[in-house]
Amino acid sequence: MTVLNVAVVGTGIFATETHLPVLQGFKDEFSVYGCYNRSTEKAETFSKLAGCKVFNDIEELFSDPKVDVVDVLVPNQYNLTYVELAVKYKKNIIMEKPIGATLEDSKKINKLAVANPDIFIGVNENWLYLKAADLLKENLSRIGNIQSFTYNSTGAFNSKNKYGTAWRAHPQHIGGYLSDGGVHQLALLTEVLGPVAKISSLTKQIRNESGTDDTCFSTVQMKNGSNVIGTYTYSSAFGQTDKWTVFKIYGDNGSLFLNLSNKNKPYIEVNVGPNAETVVVKGEIIEFSESSHFGVEAEFKAMHDAIVNKQTYRGSVEACGHHLFIVGAILESSAKGGAMIDVDQL
Repeated sequence: MTVLNVAVVGTGIFATETHLPVLQGFKDEFSVYGCYNRSTEKAETFSKLAGCKVFNDIEELFSDPKVDVVDVLVPNQYNLTYVELAVKYKKNIIMEKPIGATLEDSKKINKLAVANPDIFIGVNENWLYLKAADLLKENLSRIGNIQSFTYNSTGAFNSKNKYGTAWRAHPQHIGGYLSDGGVHQLALLTEVLGPVAKISSLTKQIRNESGTDDTCFSTVQMKNGSNVIGTYTYSSAFGQTDKWTVFKIYGDNGSLFLNLSNKNKPYIEVNVGPNAETVVVKGEIIEFSESSHFGVEAEFKAMHDAIVNKQTYRGSVEACGHHLFIVGAILESSAKGGAMIDVDQL
């Protein structure tokens, strides 16, 4: 099997606690070859854990012929710059979501990806590789024609969130937490039901720490001529309340209910029957478990297959660009008093 040399750019919390152990777990697929951080001290700390070299210059990292893929974990306003470097030096690159700080940046990244098909340019969106998504898709046909859905990801504000770093508290990317966390939810939603066509939304800011609006309630119409309608609710800014991540899909022959609120005990409830009087399946529970790093393992394995074997990668620029464009439409709708807005495409 081909082992890819990975250079990690941005050696913070997620790189150290998630990406590094996942990469090290795939010894037949990846070798952590090098790292770079604007803070030399952080880079050196990471290099000791990874057993890799430290690059003191980013161009030196990209120009190193031994580097096969660059794993970028930096504030997303820098994603475009690193994609431009990847194109310049013909390097495969994976970047953290959201894809870009602005919709314009996303369009530029997409143009680079289309113009350079020989280079792998992808986005780390681990929710695309959740077992939950696969199980929902496997069971969709049981409930007939899909008609509607409710997606609710809400919870209490976590004042001690270790990911509440300065770039999130003072966002330079559109939507702040609505995009930084919300694209995870939109990834799962669209992976199961397809792209969003239109959205009507109202947003507000509850917490000063969020830096911008952190709560949205939306009505959605899906694409592909399906006429599927639903609701999308996202916020982690409330006072004391239960944490909810629930996704209910309604068909004309039943329903699926995903409860991902407790990540250690997720389940899907299946009900099948064309009406209230006719019960084919009642309350069937499908229990399952997600991986310890919540889909990142499958995501990295898929990246390896995409680079080496040219297999399809779910976290494409097009797919993850769509997630950010949905956030853009949410913000535009709210600014227009909840008007129904078409979701632009890349």
